[in-house]
Amino acid sequence: MGRPRVRSAGWPRVRSARVGDAEQLARLFDQLGYPQPADTLRGTLENTLDDPRAGVLVADRDGVLVGAATCYFVPVAHERRPWCRITTLVVDEGQRRRGVGRMLLQAAERAAQDAGCSRIEATSALHRTGAHRLYERLDYGRTSAHFLKRL
Repeated sequence: MGRPRVRSAGWPRVRSARVGDAEQLARLFDQLGYPQPADTLRGTLENTLDDPRAGVLVADRDGVLVGAATCYFVPVAHERRPWCRITTLVVDEGQRRRGVGRMLLQAAERAAQDAGCSRIEATSALHRTGAHRLYERLDYGRTSAHFLKRL
Protein backbone atom coordinates (compact mmCIF):
# COMPACT_ATOMS: atom_id res chain seq x y z
CA MET A 1 0.00 0.00 0.00
CA GLY A 2 2.95 2.36 0.23
CA ARG A 3 3.71 4.84 2.93
CA PRO A 4 0.81 6.19 4.97
CA ARG A 5 -0.16 9.77 4.25
CA VAL A 6 0.74 12.26 6.93
CA ARG A 7 -2.40 14.02 8.09
CA SER A 8 -2.18 17.68 8.94
CA ALA A 9 -3.88 19.30 11.90
CA GLY A 10 -7.57 19.74 11.30
CA TRP A 11 -7.82 16.59 9.20
CA PRO A 12 -11.20 14.96 9.83
CA ARG A 13 -11.49 11.88 11.99
CA VAL A 14 -14.10 9.24 11.33
CA ARG A 15 -16.25 8.27 14.29
CA SER A 16 -19.66 6.82 15.02
CA ALA A 17 -22.47 9.34 14.86
CA ARG A 18 -24.22 10.58 17.98
CA VAL A 19 -27.80 11.78 18.37
CA GLY A 20 -26.41 15.28 18.90
CA ASP A 21 -25.13 15.20 15.30
CA ALA A 22 -28.67 15.33 13.89
CA GLU A 23 -28.60 19.01 12.90
CA GLN A 24 -25.32 18.71 11.02
CA LEU A 25 -26.39 15.40 9.44
CA ALA A 26 -29.59 17.08 8.25
CA ARG A 27 -27.43 19.68 6.47
CA LEU A 28 -25.38 16.96 4.78
CA PHE A 29 -28.42 14.87 3.82
CA ASP A 30 -30.01 18.00 2.34
CA GLN A 31 -26.96 18.36 0.07
CA LEU A 32 -27.51 14.76 -1.01
CA GLY A 33 -31.12 15.52 -1.92
CA TYR A 34 -32.81 14.07 1.17
CA PRO A 35 -34.01 17.15 3.08
CA GLN A 36 -35.60 16.68 6.47
CA PRO A 37 -35.90 18.70 9.66
CA ALA A 38 -33.24 17.99 12.27
CA ASP A 39 -35.94 17.02 14.80
CA THR A 40 -37.26 14.34 12.46
CA LEU A 41 -33.77 13.09 11.73
CA ARG A 42 -32.97 12.99 15.45
CA GLY A 43 -35.67 10.35 16.02
CA THR A 44 -34.59 8.32 13.01
CA LEU A 45 -30.98 8.57 14.10
CA GLU A 46 -31.82 7.36 17.62
CA ASN A 47 -33.51 4.27 16.16
CA THR A 48 -30.67 3.62 13.75
CA LEU A 49 -27.98 3.96 16.39
CA ASP A 50 -29.88 1.50 18.61
CA ASP A 51 -29.92 -1.11 15.83
CA PRO A 52 -26.93 -3.49 16.10
CA ARG A 53 -27.17 -4.15 12.35
CA ALA A 54 -26.71 -0.50 11.41
CA GLY A 55 -23.90 1.99 11.52
CA VAL A 56 -23.70 5.72 10.95
CA LEU A 57 -20.21 7.06 10.45
CA VAL A 58 -19.28 10.72 10.32
CA ALA A 59 -16.16 12.59 9.30
CA ASP A 60 -15.65 15.20 12.01
CA ARG A 61 -13.25 18.09 11.53
CA ASP A 62 -12.93 19.97 14.80
CA GLY A 63 -16.61 19.58 15.64
CA VAL A 64 -17.91 20.22 12.13
CA LEU A 65 -19.24 17.24 10.18
CA VAL A 66 -17.79 17.21 6.67
CA GLY A 67 -19.14 13.81 5.61
CA ALA A 68 -21.25 10.84 6.58
CA ALA A 69 -21.91 7.25 5.57
CA THR A 70 -24.64 4.88 6.66
CA CYS A 71 -24.30 1.14 6.41
CA TYR A 72 -26.47 -1.82 7.26
CA PHE A 73 -25.41 -5.38 7.96
CA VAL A 74 -28.01 -7.45 6.17
CA PRO A 75 -28.54 -11.16 6.80
CA VAL A 76 -29.19 -13.06 3.58
CA ALA A 77 -30.75 -16.50 3.37
CA HIS A 78 -28.50 -17.81 0.63
CA GLU A 79 -25.14 -17.12 2.35
CA ARG A 80 -23.84 -17.94 5.79
CA ARG A 81 -22.47 -14.45 6.45
CA PRO A 82 -24.29 -11.10 6.19
CA TRP A 83 -23.66 -8.45 3.56
CA CYS A 84 -22.93 -4.81 4.24
CA ARG A 85 -24.89 -2.24 2.25
CA ILE A 86 -23.79 1.38 2.16
CA THR A 87 -26.98 3.37 1.68
CA THR A 88 -25.63 6.89 2.14
CA LEU A 89 -22.29 8.47 1.39
CA VAL A 90 -22.12 12.24 1.42
CA VAL A 91 -19.26 14.69 1.65
CA ASP A 92 -19.91 18.37 2.21
CA GLU A 93 -19.94 20.21 -1.11
CA GLY A 94 -17.00 22.39 -0.07
CA GLN A 95 -14.90 19.41 1.06
CA ARG A 96 -15.14 17.07 -1.91
CA ARG A 97 -12.09 15.59 -3.65
CA ARG A 98 -10.01 15.84 -0.46
CA GLY A 99 -10.08 12.19 0.66
CA VAL A 100 -13.06 12.39 3.01
CA GLY A 101 -15.18 9.95 0.98
CA ARG A 102 -12.28 7.51 0.85
CA MET A 103 -11.89 7.71 4.64
CA LEU A 104 -15.58 7.03 5.18
CA LEU A 105 -15.61 4.08 2.78
CA GLN A 106 -12.54 2.56 4.40
CA ALA A 107 -14.17 2.92 7.82
CA ALA A 108 -17.35 1.26 6.50
CA GLU A 109 -15.24 -1.60 5.12
CA ARG A 110 -13.59 -2.09 8.52
CA ALA A 111 -17.02 -2.10 10.19
CA ALA A 112 -18.26 -4.68 7.68
CA GLN A 113 -15.26 -6.89 8.33
CA ASP A 114 -15.77 -6.54 12.09
CA ALA A 115 -19.43 -7.57 11.61
CA GLY A 116 -18.33 -10.69 9.72
CA CYS A 117 -19.78 -9.59 6.38
CA SER A 118 -18.84 -11.50 3.25
CA ARG A 119 -19.21 -8.50 0.95
CA ILE A 120 -19.90 -4.79 0.87
CA GLU A 121 -22.03 -3.02 -1.68
CA ALA A 122 -23.02 0.56 -2.31
CA THR A 123 -26.09 2.01 -3.90
CA SER A 124 -25.73 5.26 -5.80
CA ALA A 125 -28.12 7.22 -7.99
CA LEU A 126 -27.29 7.15 -11.68
CA HIS A 127 -26.56 10.90 -11.82
CA ARG A 128 -23.87 10.75 -9.08
CA THR A 129 -20.99 10.14 -11.47
CA GLY A 130 -18.39 11.57 -9.07
CA ALA A 131 -19.39 9.02 -6.44
CA HIS A 132 -19.23 6.27 -9.06
CA ARG A 133 -15.65 7.23 -9.89
CA LEU A 134 -14.74 7.10 -6.19
CA TYR A 135 -16.23 3.63 -5.79
CA GLU A 136 -14.43 2.38 -8.88
CA ARG A 137 -11.10 3.82 -7.68
CA LEU A 138 -11.58 1.84 -4.46
CA ASP A 139 -12.18 -1.44 -6.35
CA TYR A 140 -15.97 -1.50 -6.21
CA GLY A 141 -17.23 -3.05 -9.43
CA ARG A 142 -20.53 -2.67 -11.22
CA THR A 143 -21.90 -6.17 -10.90
CA SER A 144 -25.67 -5.81 -10.96
CA ALA A 145 -28.58 -3.51 -11.61
CA HIS A 146 -30.45 -1.93 -8.72
CA PHE A 147 -34.22 -1.72 -9.12
CA LEU A 148 -36.36 0.48 -6.88
CA LYS A 149 -40.06 0.80 -6.32
CA ARG A 150 -41.24 3.33 -3.77
CA LEU A 151 -44.04 2.15 -1.52
